[in-house]
Amino acid sequence: MRTLRELSQDEIEAIQGRIKKLREDGLSYSGISRKIGKEFNVRISKATVLRWCKGTNDTFNKTKKVQLTPSPELAYVVGAYFGDASATEGSNYRYKVKLKVIDREFAEAFAGALRGIGLNPRMGFENDRTRTGRWYVEVTSKGLFRFLTEPRERLFEVAGAYPREFLKGFFDSEGSAVVSKGRVKVLASNYDIEVLRLCQNLLEGLGIHSKIYKTKHKGQLVVIRGKQYRYNSDLFTLTINRKESVYRYTREVGFSITQKQNKLLSYFGLL
Repeated sequence: MRTLRELSQDEIEAIQGRIKKLREDGLSYSGISRKIGKEFNVRISKATVLRWCKGTNDTFNKTKKVQLTPSPELAYVVGAYFGDASATEGSNYRYKVKLKVIDREFAEAFAGALRGIGLNPRMGFENDRTRTGRWYVEVTSKGLFRFLTEPRERLFEVAGAYPREFLKGFFDSEGSAVVSKGRVKVLASNYDIEVLRLCQNLLEGLGIHSKIYKTKHKGQLVVIRGKQYRYNSDLFTLTINRKESVYRYTREVGFSITQKQNKLLSYFGLL
């Protein structure tokens, strides 16, 4: 039998609604506890039922309620999750979603998206002796953690509903703008070719042409801060290099990071 900690936000809401109905029907607290156990295969004490019925305890005081229906903000969070953001389960059933990045504007955009879905993220700056200091954004949310770690079809649906916001979140994470020898292009690299194919399809829907290349092979050597490593997987890069497509990307999607966006705007004389 499951415990309350193992349930999703939707399941807990359903249980709370059922408890309220059973109490209105005159069932005792112990009777409600037994009936909920059978109906939902969950262990819930008589004391918890009593507190919920009297309104003296609400599990959502501990677990932040999050809006997980498709929205521009959720699409941005999903895009960033397929890039730099992470979702982890720590000790004491703490479920964290976190982003660590160099660009403050990216961190602020991610924090704003989290607030947009009903969460209260923490943001700060971390100094690191071994590398460049980074901005971090983190939030504790079992609901968002479970959503992000579900089968990706649901995440892809959110991306399809709000392609611009999803793409901005992903390109803020993985993308770069390159202007060289009078030419301009936008790149995004990732180990997951399915995610890049999703991005390619969404870009195509916005009239933006792109191609995907394998740019690093599994086992290939790379030197990072003076140390040699080998790629554990193939690395792929999505490239937007047709001038008209880069222009459309600039206007339709763009970057939250001013330095990257201004590079494109300057190239096209839009500043």
